[in-house]
Amino acid sequence: MYKRILVALDGSVSARLALEEALKLAQVVDAELMVACVVSHDFCDLVGGVIGEEAGEAAGEAADSGAHWQLDHVRDLCDRSGVRCITQIIDAHGASIPGALMQAAQAFEADLIVMGTHGPRGTRRHLIGSVAETVLRSSHVPVLTVRDDQRDDEHGAALALWRIP
Repeated sequence: MYKRILVALDGSVSARLALEEALKLAQVVDAELMVACVVSHDFCDLVGGVIGEEAGEAAGEAADSGAHWQLDHVRDLCDRSGVRCITQIIDAHGASIPGALMQAAQAFEADLIVMGTHGPRGTRRHLIGSVAETVLRSSHVPVLTVRDDQRDDEHGAALALWRIP
């Protein structure tokens, strides 16, 4: 059964639901979790290039701060659930987010990846791709995806739990 489970967080409702499923599974099979937030500074660099260096730095600090806050919350949840966990912020350093997740899974020797999916459809999916879909296609270990039946933006109250206070 599963002994090392990688969970990917991005601040969305579907990622929170994926974490809940991973916690339940880890309790049942006595697995260890690695919960990761991938921070891509490409957007921050773009903001800095378009608006100014200060704006890019502020965007990068906000992304890092949000990831730290999420992972602090995760550690509390794991402690209360009695689940062993490691948390990690991964800087993609210009690499793709799916690639960074796959490298983390390999380094952690994960035997399961759990992640939320937003389920983009149609043109949007073809233009920007899907992190979950890319991980599903390239992973050598099973991937459990969890999707919220409604759009994340329709769940503002639930998202507030994950936002920086």
